Amino acid sequence: MGVSGIKDLFGLIVGIVYGIAHVVPGVSSGTFLVVFGCYDLVCEAFALKLDVIKKNLMFLIYFAIGTVGGLAGFVFVITYLLAGFEIQTNLFFMGLILGGVPLIVKIATKEEKFKASCVLPFILGLALVVSLFALEKFNAFESGAAQAVGYIYYIKIALFAFVAAVAMVMPGISGAFVLVAFGVYNVFIEALKSLDFSILIPAVIGIAIGIVAGARLILFLLKRYKLIVYSVIIGMVIGSAAPLFPGGLGLNAATFAGVLCLALGGAISLILGKRDSAAK
Repeated sequence: MGVSGIKDLFGLIVGIVYGIAHVVPGVSSGTFLVVFGCYDLVCEAFALKLDVIKKNLMFLIYFAIGTVGGLAGFVFVITYLLAGFEIQTNLFFMGLILGGVPLIVKIATKEEKFKASCVLPFILGLALVVSLFALEKFNAFESGAAQAVGYIYYIKIALFAFVAAVAMVMPGISGAFVLVAFGVYNVFIEALKSLDFSILIPAVIGIAIGIVAGARLILFLLKRYKLIVYSVIIGMVIGSAAPLFPGGLGLNAATFAGVLCLALGGAISLILGKRDSAAK
């Protein structure tokens, strides 16, 4: 397989993982773009930079196919795995996230090394993600969607989708978690399962606008404050792994299998990161 073929296959795999991450509360889809070393590329495509899209068109097509396949094909599988194999599933995602941290550091320090001024942004990024997950335990945003169905209801659906989409672009923040926090996660999942277009259409509109807006904001900040932004991102990425740490660990088969899944996830991140570097 040639270099272009490797890059296309890599795009498909990353797209699948990216799509799956959208339906798992607590797992940041943006984190995996950073972990696999293609965050800038996808972010620029989301921001509708036509020169980037044209140059990487095949990669982005495979990425889009993988994303749709991962999202639609695994919405049932993931719910089954989380219900029956929570420890193994969560530890696998932890491995994927933590295994990519060295690559993120390498990307961030390609032109200059981290400085002492990067410590505070790192801590802020870490604290932001951990505090967001802590808020869920107290149902801080337990307002839910409106019960009466009308145009206001659909406007709220679009707004919730917009906020979740911005989170999808931000490494370390789970778009699915944002929907959980707003109390509308099940509404979106059931709409996806049943193809309820009365929910899906306003949701898609909100997501499209949110992804473009979020991507442009991130690119603006990266262009001017690269090391600071990456310091925040690394903190958010590490923070996003913490809530995945499952309870109920012990000297049992489930824990042993979970450790293997953790190692497998880490190995996949490292291998895919190296493959991506070879393909560029």
